[in-house]
Amino acid sequence: MLNKKKFFYIRNTFYFLLFFLILSFYFSVNKIYIPFLIAVIFLLTKEKIKKILFLNLIIFSFLFKFLIIYFENNNTLSKLIYEKHFLYGVQKIDDFFFKQSGDLSGFLDLDEDISGEKIKIKTDEYGFRNEHFDLGFDFIFVGDSFLHQHRLDQDDLINYQLKRSGIKVYNAGIAVYDISHYFEIIKFFKEKRDYKNKFIMFVYPGNDFLNYRNPKKNYHKFFDNPFLKSYIKMRKFFNFHFNIKYLINLIKKEDNYKDKVSSYLINKKKMYFFNDFMNSSLNEITFSNSFSKIYKNLLPDLLIIIPTKFDIYCNFIDELKCKKKDYKKKIISNELFKNVSVVDSTPYLIKKAEIELLKDKFIYDLKDTHLNVLGNKYLSEFFIEIIKK
Repeated sequence: MLNKKKFFYIRNTFYFLLFFLILSFYFSVNKIYIPFLIAVIFLLTKEKIKKILFLNLIIFSFLFKFLIIYFENNNTLSKLIYEKHFLYGVQKIDDFFFKQSGDLSGFLDLDEDISGEKIKIKTDEYGFRNEHFDLGFDFIFVGDSFLHQHRLDQDDLINYQLKRSGIKVYNAGIAVYDISHYFEIIKFFKEKRDYKNKFIMFVYPGNDFLNYRNPKKNYHKFFDNPFLKSYIKMRKFFNFHFNIKYLINLIKKEDNYKDKVSSYLINKKKMYFFNDFMNSSLNEITFSNSFSKIYKNLLPDLLIIIPTKFDIYCNFIDELKCKKKDYKKKIISNELFKNVSVVDSTPYLIKKAEIELLKDKFIYDLKDTHLNVLGNKYLSEFFIEIIKK
């Protein structure tokens, strides 16, 4: 009788854990409690119903995975990060991907791929776009998609451009990061990897200027968690959550998406701008006392402001007047950053954009919010000038 009871509990525990594990792949990491509660309810059902539910979940998951493989989408970013609520880069990628059109194309119903062109993407043991990490780097750059740049070839990234100038830079940027992530990255490399050289923080007013209340104080701990890594790799293999979100966005997509983007003629070419970033001069940046207290000893050695596309090209649109902006003042007005060296690359990049317009070239892609290869080149040159000073 005791053996039967033991077998019953072991079997039910196995069912519960496997049911919860598979079901969790359909939900974001920050809503993991939902599949857990469903799994608890599942555990309390009758044996016959339990078997039917379990079998149906297995069959549906296999069919869904088959459909994902068959109708695979070409979203490169989805292959480079795990998901929005678990923002870690996928490790050890070394492959070619189709180069995608700009991030504004999705609002304009434009084709996703560019004529079959492929780019090389490589990530290291932490999921960042480098060959590897060691203590020999002169600088660690922390930032978001302006460093991650999943639409650019590996050799066109700022760290590779600077490498050709003899400056060894580790690129620790991931798309969708914000300043709380930047501090956690600094914390990880200072505490876990005993890195003592300089940290450079790149801040983009378009989406980094926020009201920072709650620090992501446990983010740095997950880089070296083998259990979590194994679980996340399984999630990435099945990729259910991303594809569900992708399908929902396709269904919900409306014509008013186009209202999120504006266009203007510059050099007789139509250049697109994300409306929210056109008003970034109005954005404020603040930090709560708890946030500042946690990160006050993890400040970067230098903070570089990257302008929005509109900050640059409003200077060359006749019908518009550029709004006055002082991003640097807004940053250093916060107690947390008052003693940090802050430089704004905007004036430098405006001058370079003006020079390139004479050659009918642009430093931002027409349908993208990010610097292109030429823009990255100038940002790296700006950095070289700053460190020389």
